[in-house]
Amino acid sequence: MIKKAEEKRGDFAVQSRKNILSVYMLGRFSVEYGGQILSLGRNSSSKLIQLLQIVWLAGEKGVTKDDLAGMLYDRDSLSSLSNSLNNLVYRLRKILAENGFPKSLYVINQDGVYFWDRKIPVWVDAREFERLVELGDRKRQREKETFQYYKKAEELYQGELLSAISTENWVIVESLRFKRMYEKAVSWLGDYMKRQKDYPGMYQLYHQAAQVYPFDNWQVGQMESMAYMGRYKEAFLLYDNTAKRYSEEMGLPPSEKMLECYKTMSRQFVSRPDVLKNIRAELREQEDEKINAYYCSLPSFIDIYRLAARRSERNGQPFCLMLCTITDYEGKVIQNQEKLKARSELLRKTIGRALRRSDVYAKYSASQYLVLLMGVGEENCMVVGKRISRNFRELSGKQAEVAISTDVTYVGGEYGLNFGFLNVHKRRRSLSCRQTG
Repeated sequence: MIKKAEEKRGDFAVQSRKNILSVYMLGRFSVEYGGQILSLGRNSSSKLIQLLQIVWLAGEKGVTKDDLAGMLYDRDSLSSLSNSLNNLVYRLRKILAENGFPKSLYVINQDGVYFWDRKIPVWVDAREFERLVELGDRKRQREKETFQYYKKAEELYQGELLSAISTENWVIVESLRFKRMYEKAVSWLGDYMKRQKDYPGMYQLYHQAAQVYPFDNWQVGQMESMAYMGRYKEAFLLYDNTAKRYSEEMGLPPSEKMLECYKTMSRQFVSRPDVLKNIRAELREQEDEKINAYYCSLPSFIDIYRLAARRSERNGQPFCLMLCTITDYEGKVIQNQEKLKARSELLRKTIGRALRRSDVYAKYSASQYLVLLMGVGEENCMVVGKRISRNFRELSGKQAEVAISTDVTYVGGEYGLNFGFLNVHKRRRSLSCRQTG
């Protein structure tokens, strides 16, 4: 009877949340009471808010003064710990009362352990998620029940724990713990749906997981479910988009798991001979994409480079490899990420407009682009480098503190390139153009 009551407690709480405090920490942070969103001030990272979040997460077991101190304060502040916590709790009570919270002591200190005042019932999505996962773990011998608990937990998990303060040490620890529970639940659910041949449900499950964690290979599950439903074209498109995202945002190629999934789909996909026209139409570029040089992902660039090198080996036609790097006016890497992102996008546009339609370029890192010039010798390569530099300055303005360094490699007759270290081959020249306002 105790277990049954425990199992139903969370569902009851969900149904009657109008009369209790509802706290959301997964994907967003908000507090609701009586159908109204309660304000906690503008600074979501303040010690006041963090104290509340820690106490709410701790639940009925509470959190000791030492643990609370370790989460909120650095070592230099520990000498005045007692006063700091007392002042924090006092200010917290005042702020909560002023912002529409029911009258209460809110946070109570009992023998050195801090609790949320039980006079105000509270429901926390993160705690409910953890409870449902634990119940699912207990029911592994009864798959249908495990599915129900894990599915409810997965639906609650709308994003990382307290993402707005994800750099706080205590949040990092807790967030990782919740992430592992989420991964366990999603992996089990995906396998179960696969066995049940619930491919639409399987797709939606992995789609949501990929939205939450876009660089954790959940797209493999999406591709697999699409293949089971015969949606091969969509699966291949998802692969291309994911590979491009991995390359541009992380500087990484697709994972081995994703590549294996792609190969498996390729072997399974069978097309009729009479659909060649449709395939050709799908492969054809859009009209607006034909205006400038061809921009592609790094994995695609590598393939194009190797193909060009083979052609050069056969017919002796030269081509040039160019590396364009964005730096500050001192020739150093730009540390400001927002500024670097803006400069990088500007350089991408500049390169696209400065090259011929037959040329190819790709993003190599956050501050670098690779350029492949077909049928171009050394001297012309230098001309192109100067044109890119000049056009970049025109677009960025006179006050732009940006330098572009361009490494030019002439390749003809033989080839070899290590993209990890960007080793060059036959002859090398470099062009450095510093732009300062």
